[in-house]
Amino acid sequence: MNDHESPFPAAVRAVLEEAGFTESAAGAEGVHTVAHARGVMVGWMPQDLPRLRVRRRGPRRARNHGRSDLPGLRHAFGLALAAAFRNAGYTVETRGDEWLLVIDPAYRPEL
Repeated sequence: MNDHESPFPAAVRAVLEEAGFTESAAGAEGVHTVAHARGVMVGWMPQDLPRLRVRRRGPRRARNHGRSDLPGLRHAFGLALAAAFRNAGYTVETRGDEWLLVIDPAYRPEL
């Protein structure tokens, strides 16, 4: 970390680790963090799930679920992450379906 970098990204990663998540490499599946002017964005890129089969209207009708079929998992993941950050005392905002913004307590908007 350089002298100008805020310690906040490290605090976000610590909350993630305490909640059982580790940050993934760029472009890989898993949890990702991105610097934001107001804090840190946290998101999840799921592993492709070609073998996940879900029954639809009867015992014999099933289909594979792909990434576009994961809104429930994304929502549950977002709720879990938001709860972890709020429990740690941070303010969290939802950013679309895939990202949370964890607000840096040191952030002061320019007036």
